[in-house]
Amino acid sequence: MKLIKKSAIALALSAVSFGAFAMTSIDDAALSQVSGQDGVSIAADLNINIGSFTYTDKSAAGNGSVSFNNIGIRGAFIMTIDVLNAAQFNAGVVGALQDTYYGLDQAGATNLALATSAALGRPVDAQGNGGDVVQFAFPKVTGQEAQARAASMSITVDSITTGNGGASFGSVAIKNFDLQGTKVWMFGH
Repeated sequence: MKLIKKSAIALALSAVSFGAFAMTSIDDAALSQVSGQDGVSIAADLNINIGSFTYTDKSAAGNGSVSFNNIGIRGAFIMTIDVLNAAQFNAGVVGALQDTYYGLDQAGATNLALATSAALGRPVDAQGNGGDVVQFAFPKVTGQEAQARAASMSITVDSITTGNGGASFGSVAIKNFDLQGTKVWMFGH
């Protein structure tokens, strides 16, 4: 009987201790305090092979087509993923617009950013306040990390052929396909 009582007490104590260590979700702000860094960084070395991509014009007599054969995408890239609040997003977009459209002042860039957000379906008020935005960025790298640029992406197409004759137009190669400085923003609407 004593053994059963001791077992019951041990079971009760262990059940209490397991409840104390229950997992809870952690938001982005709290995670940045824990790890010392906000967001996620990704480094990848692509080795993508696509057998062929064929376009067929069904309205043409005989359903003419063209095929891009043995497509390869190779190379390395570095990307970051961050969740931005409205103020961070607006500052980034305004800065990007000022860099892209030389001579565009802060007010003009802000108005263009608000109009662009509205056109894309991102609800914002007159001050640019809106929901959070996920940013995918390919940062410009310097120093030792810049060696990754030497392995920048390339896209190759071994042959381009027509469907009815099989004649080749030759091949295509895009070298040093560099995404550094590119940012893509994603938001719900």
